[in-house]
Amino acid sequence: MTGDTEVSEKNTSLYYPFFQHMFELVDVTSFAWQPILKSIDRTHLEFASSQARQSRAVVHWAHQMTRPATPADFFHANIQLWAAVMQECFESAPRVAAVVETTAEAVAPKVLELPHKPARDTLILLDRDTVGESVRKVA
Repeated sequence: MTGDTEVSEKNTSLYYPFFQHMFELVDVTSFAWQPILKSIDRTHLEFASSQARQSRAVVHWAHQMTRPATPADFFHANIQLWAAVMQECFESAPRVAAVVETTAEAVAPKVLELPHKPARDTLILLDRDTVGESVRKVA
C-alpha cells in the first residue's frame, strides 16, 4: 500500500506551461485594457446622468403640453425644452472630455528621462603642451 501514492517530480499536465503563459499574457494586457474599461464605464455613467436630466425636461414639457393653453404657451414650452436639453449637453461635454483625457493618460506609456551622464573630468594638466612650441631645456 505504501508504493501506491507517489509524488510526481514534474507537472502532471502537459498543458501547464501553455496555461501559465496565457495567464501571464492576460496579466500584461490588463495593464492596457483595465483603464479603457473604467473610462467606458465612467462615460456610460455621464451619459446616463445626462439622459436622466433630459428625461425630466421632457416630462416637464409633456406636462405643459397637456394643459390647455394658448399657442404662445406651446411655443414657450418648446423653447424651454430645447434650452434645457442644450444646457445639459454643454454641461456634460467637459465631464466626458475629462474622462477621455484620463483614459489617454492611463494607457499611454510613460517615457522616463535618461539618467544624467557623469560630468567629464575637466581637470587641465599644467604640464600638458597643447601648442608644442615650448621645449624643455635641460642644463
